[in-house]
Amino acid sequence: MSAGSTRTILVGIDGSAGSEAALRWAVEAARTEHRPVTALLGWTADGLPRPVYRAAVNADHAGLAAAAAAMLDRTIERVPLPDPPIELRRIVVDQDPVDALVAEAKNASLTVIGARGPGLAHRILAGSVAQQLLHHCSGPVVVVRGTVTGPRPDRRPIVVGVDGSAPSQAAVRWAAVWAAERGAPLHLVHGFRSNITTFGVPLDEFYPSLRTGAEQLLADVATADLDDDSGVEVSLQAVDDTPTRALLNASAHAQLLVVGTRGRGGFTELVLGSTAHQCVLHAACPVAVIHG
Repeated sequence: MSAGSTRTILVGIDGSAGSEAALRWAVEAARTEHRPVTALLGWTADGLPRPVYRAAVNADHAGLAAAAAAMLDRTIERVPLPDPPIELRRIVVDQDPVDALVAEAKNASLTVIGARGPGLAHRILAGSVAQQLLHHCSGPVVVVRGTVTGPRPDRRPIVVGVDGSAPSQAAVRWAAVWAAERGAPLHLVHGFRSNITTFGVPLDEFYPSLRTGAEQLLADVATADLDDDSGVEVSLQAVDDTPTRALLNASAHAQLLVVGTRGRGGFTELVLGSTAHQCVLHAACPVAVIHG
């Protein structure tokens, strides 16, 4: 994410309000990082986003392709560019949207999608397509949720889910760079409440040991994965709640929630009902999914 890099921020467009919000978010990220943005609309005759189909004058290939290009242009026109402007590239391709995004993501620093929509985003969150995108994209994927702020500085924290696994540590390192570039505080959050049996240990002894272990885990991760010279304000938060609720509650006051894809406990298997999957579906802010 260093300044001056030519790697693009890739955005999936399907004509929905969700994909427009994703583009707004990506434009602001690109302004901060001095990157280009690539807006990609993939379509196929059997999986055409409904707005494209409704806009098509002719139902032949040329008419559908023209409608897809026009819809992409309309989405871009609704998103103001910063001053000085960034480079914004357009791609319209007769290809499955997820396949197109996965292929183009190889040249991107980040892939951004909307949380809801009639086409791409709905399919991404619906099942196997989510696994395709999130497991085959080599770089981070951001699902844009909540309110997208304008060009003013956003002083809300970057929140990272920590569970001690290698993927969550990768998420911490990625989030630390993101926070440093924006002058934002970094909150490392670990929800330690568990439903596991205490094996005969009294509750008044068991839960204090959980908190102590959570606090030590956060301290170890901060020591191993954060640069003391970055200037980032770091908060370590051991929360007496489940991982899901701890992160969803924190997201209400965050500009970005960052999770790893394959961690221990609450972060295992993103698209199979895990904490990370619940964050993608329900967080109050955009969610960055980092591959470990």
